[in-house]
Amino acid sequence: MSRAILVIGQSHVAAVRAAARARREADPDRPRTRVIHTIEPQYAPEVEGEGDEARFASALVDTIRDQIDRHAPLVASASGGNVHNGFALIRHPRPYDFLLSDEDGPPLDPAAEPVTEALVRATLEAGLERDRIRLREIRRIAGEGVVQLESPPPLADGAIIAAQADAYFRNRGIAELGVAPAGLRYKIWRLHSRIVAGYCADLGLRFLPAPAEARDAQGFLRPDFAGDATHGNQAYGEAVIRALEAL
Repeated sequence: MSRAILVIGQSHVAAVRAAARARREADPDRPRTRVIHTIEPQYAPEVEGEGDEARFASALVDTIRDQIDRHAPLVASASGGNVHNGFALIRHPRPYDFLLSDEDGPPLDPAAEPVTEALVRATLEAGLERDRIRLREIRRIAGEGVVQLESPPPLADGAIIAAQADAYFRNRGIAELGVAPAGLRYKIWRLHSRIVAGYCADLGLRFLPAPAEARDAQGFLRPDFAGDATHGNQAYGEAVIRALEAL
């Protein structure tokens, strides 16, 4: 595809931005990939209003429309993607586990309290309201053809996560409580992806899975594609751009 790309999102756009910068330096004539980070200071407040009346603030709307008008890009959303990490990266004081429905996944942890997928889903959805607004707004502004990027899968190695956890997780006691089991983190990421894919179906957006080359045989993020405990790096961003170009 010989077309510009615009990726709109929050922290996960950093990997795409790094890859886009490297591409521009290597080949200035190549179609550009641009990013808009919706919670950068110039767009504050990101959202005005609440519930069904919530809208992106005018500065953010104007920037998105300007990019679309000038470049006619393929518009992709990297909105959200960290609710599952906030929910399950740190080991819970009362360990729990669940089974995924409709797909194979890691078995139950015999040392954890079993809970239902429905309970986990309800808790995740309660934390996804902001991301639902973001998806709805991007669809409203950009129209048809928007692609939602699946968030990066979790790393399997808890030691890497503990070493690279950012201040958000350090301040919430990851060093003392430890990293949640890999199987639980994987299942919550998969459930999170299913929920977001459902939102996309309701809005008429395409849901694009995480790049296959960035995942290991068990579906976790390969360490060489990780930027820190929860995000992809430049190589991950490059894989995302290539996946968008292949659409």
